[in-house]
Amino acid sequence: MGQERPGQSAPIVLIGLPGAGKTSVGEILAAKLECSFFDSDRLIETREKRTVSSIFKEDGEKRFREMESEILDRFASGSFVLSCGGGLPMTKGNMDKLLNLGTVVYLKTSIGELMSRLSSAHDRPLLKSNPGESQAPDEHVLRNRLTTLEAERCRVYERANLTVLTDGLSTDAVAEKVLQQVG
Repeated sequence: MGQERPGQSAPIVLIGLPGAGKTSVGEILAAKLECSFFDSDRLIETREKRTVSSIFKEDGEKRFREMESEILDRFASGSFVLSCGGGLPMTKGNMDKLLNLGTVVYLKTSIGELMSRLSSAHDRPLLKSNPGESQAPDEHVLRNRLTTLEAERCRVYERANLTVLTDGLSTDAVAEKVLQQVG
């Protein structure tokens, strides 16, 4: 995936916790840069013809992480924006691949902000105490899960080329900040 044409920008790769706005910001960036947009979760869902939640339930997280790495291996240089599932950079070797692919931007969002954005999320298996659940997690479970994910992932996320704080900003404002910093 991805073909670079003269005068086009290098890939922008968005990482961060669930609810950070990677997909929404990525779509805006791709439109502004007039390039392709890819979302790793959507690519997997299309290939597998089922949702991320079903993959987690039926095949488990380990298999899903393998699928993320397989999708990542399909990217080449070019001009595109890639929104990564929150756990994709955590698989051994994936963060190095992302850093070699383009400019990696960590969309950093506080737990409080993520809580308000995700309070009604039904489709995020890692935010539930039991991945087989269909209802949104309660506030206590959600806060604990996000705090745990942040602690587990922050060291890897902080390897990004850029960090953009998203609290209190619209997705358009975050996209503008990314564009200013990518320069």
